Amino acid sequence: MNIGILWDIENVIPPVGTNYIQSVIEAVCKDGRLSYAMAFGNWNNNSIKNIASDLASNNFELIHIPKSNIGKKNSSDMSLIAHGVELVFQYPHIERYILISGDGDFRPLLLSFKKHGKETWVICDVNNNASEELLKMADFFMDYRTIIKNMDDFTESNKDLIGIKDSELTKERAFELFKETVGILIQENKKTVSPAVKTRMQLLNNQFNENKLGYSTWREFVEDAKSHTNITFVGGLFVLNNSEDKTIPIIFEQLLNCLPENKEWVLFNQIGQKINYKGSGYIKFKELALDAEMRGYVEIKNVGLDWSMKRK
Repeated sequence: MNIGILWDIENVIPPVGTNYIQSVIEAVCKDGRLSYAMAFGNWNNNSIKNIASDLASNNFELIHIPKSNIGKKNSSDMSLIAHGVELVFQYPHIERYILISGDGDFRPLLLSFKKHGKETWVICDVNNNASEELLKMADFFMDYRTIIKNMDDFTESNKDLIGIKDSELTKERAFELFKETVGILIQENKKTVSPAVKTRMQLLNNQFNENKLGYSTWREFVEDAKSHTNITFVGGLFVLNNSEDKTIPIIFEQLLNCLPENKEWVLFNQIGQKINYKGSGYIKFKELALDAEMRGYVEIKNVGLDWSMKRK
């Protein structure tokens, strides 16, 4: 399979100090080869300008979107969409397109890809207002941290990268994930409609699949999940019966309790020894940290081989 990548760099910024760009290519090209790759952004922006050389060395064509006080976002979106549509005709052999962005304005681009029979993937940052409508249009979607979690496993050729998780998602953990997801959306002042809850659950844990848990439909899972949680469905929205009931899983509460209130950075190895993260299904502390960041509880960074985190 021939693959093309379109990366909205300022929407999903690669983590500094990792080989993330190369890891993305290896992940999405597991069953094919990269035919063309483009990255769009203002390369004068301090947050991304140091990434340009890494992208170029991985054969990305860099499209500069200069800073403008008027219509900057629209011009950036239009440039990516125009280049994407052009690629369909210029390289008809490309069968799968990877859009690295959660921007809902790219729905017309995905629609164009689909009209021409192309497979579409979306890699997003769930904390950067990833559009539910965009994700639902894609054949496959995930948060970018899923790749970071599995970066240590690239050398193990017997593993399929997409979908690697520490352990099987049980019904009990799925119910906890359902309750947590509803709580997160409520905290974000977003509507807890059924499609939004399911999409966010799949982003927070890409193993979630109601069929694999023994349910024939999403609705069947929801009915069972409601009977095991304090969640009800009222007026087309999921609601908490007790607004004071905690929706954050215990493992994340324990993690936050280990972090200073003043939001100082703390090394992973200083925190990991204080928490029984393996008892919650995590093989590595980094996986727990990335899941916590994905939920907006913490912020993480790495410098060389040192990873650290702080309260958000």
